[in-house]
Amino acid sequence: MNNKNIVIAYLALTFIFLFGVILSFNHYSFAGYYTDKIINWLWLAMTGFIIIRFWKKKVIKIYFGVLISGIVLSILPMMIPFFGILLYFSTVGCDQQISLDDTYRMERGRPGALYNPMIMIYKKEGLFEKQTSRILYTDITKNVLPPSLQKITDEKKLPIQDAKVVNVNQDSIGIEYRIMDKKKVIYHKNKLNWFDDFKD
Repeated sequence: MNNKNIVIAYLALTFIFLFGVILSFNHYSFAGYYTDKIINWLWLAMTGFIIIRFWKKKVIKIYFGVLISGIVLSILPMMIPFFGILLYFSTVGCDQQISLDDTYRMERGRPGALYNPMIMIYKKEGLFEKQTSRILYTDITKNVLPPSLQKITDEKKLPIQDAKVVNVNQDSIGIEYRIMDKKKVIYHKNKLNWFDDFKD
């Protein structure tokens, strides 16, 4: 592959990567948990290859400097943006992934550096998926477990044994949780939408 084709391929991959970033800010992503991760790592590997191959070019040195500056600046404000980047590129922070049915899936973990453990519910929409709900995991355990078991504060000792969709309507989704052999159906509102900020 000649240099021109390599650059075109990198620009196309960069466009897909940036499109994924824009989607994430709007509670959307490419369908499947690992799809975004694979795209991110391909872009990262390709970026390293481009920098090494074309290092003698001034524009590449500037590009490298911009990337490094961005990483350094993300570390300065208590490393919060840096951890956000780390979570976006890796599987760190995700404790569980559960397929609820052919349309919905669930993740349990920390979506950001300052977040408490949460449940995130995603709905598949063709090539993409939308995050429809985000709930504190403690709210789930308080509803499912009796008071005697709620004394366990380490959420890693309270994994979801099973979860399945029991009912879906326009405004909410009902999920039956099983935690420590206790079951309960909990309804979550579908409140995350691209246009939520424009609603009254």
